[in-house]
Parts: sequence; structure tokens; C-alpha cells
Amino acid sequence: MASSIRDTKHKMATKLHKVSLGLGLLVLTACTDHGVQSTPEGVVQKVLEVANSKKYEELSELCAPEADQGIQKICDLNDADEDAQAQFSTFVSKGRLGPSQIKGDSATVSLKGENGKDDGKVFLVKKKGRWYMVGSE
Repeated sequence: MASSIRDTKHKMATKLHKVSLGLGLLVLTACTDHGVQSTPEGVVQKVLEVANSKKYEELSELCAPEADQGIQKICDLNDADEDAQAQFSTFVSKGRLGPSQIKGDSATVSLKGENGKDDGKVFLVKKKGRWYMVGSE
């Protein structure tokens, strides 16, 4: 009988240990996965997606505090008038990602127009594991 109780306790402890490990791994993954902001391309792709979806509130967290005025306008589009939103969506929805360059905590993502030609660049910085837009040309 004592052996049976000991076996049951051991099985329960083993299951509890496995559950704890699984939860720990889940929490670690959630803390290190920054979704859209885990790559500079992810941030710029999100901007392109929002141009089509018109869910401008999704842009608000994509700019660094030191972002230039032009980029900040993109992140503030949720509060902009309908004309500014429509103009953004019309222009940006036709774009697509071009090549990107990452050097440490700085990145440049090139944009291509609907004709496939170069159509500008977005500059980003990495802070606390997340990428943010800071400027464009």
C-alpha cells in the first residue's frame, strides 16, 4: 500500500513538473516574441497591410519616440482626418517590401512601387528587442 501511494505521488510530481516546464516555456516564448516588431521587415509589412485594412490604430506603437515628423504622421494616422487616411492608403497600399539591411540595432528597409521600381526607404532602430520606425526617404 505504501508503495502504491509513493508511486502515485511520484507520478503526480512528474506530471506537475512537466506542466511547470511547459508553462515556463510558454511564458519565455511569449516574452521574447515581439510579433510584428521582431524584425524590421515585419514593421514595414504591417504598415503596408494597414494601408489595405485601414486599421490605423495598429500603427500607433510602431514609431520610436525620436521618429521624424513624417514617420510620426504614419503612427498617428488613427487620429488623422479621413482625407489623410485615404491619401495614405491609396499611396502606400500599392507598395511592397524591397531588400533590407540590418547593422546592429539599425536597419533600412527598401520599398518598391507598384511598377517594381525603388520607391523609398524606411529607417528603423531596435530597442529592448523591438524594431521601431524613425525616418524615411
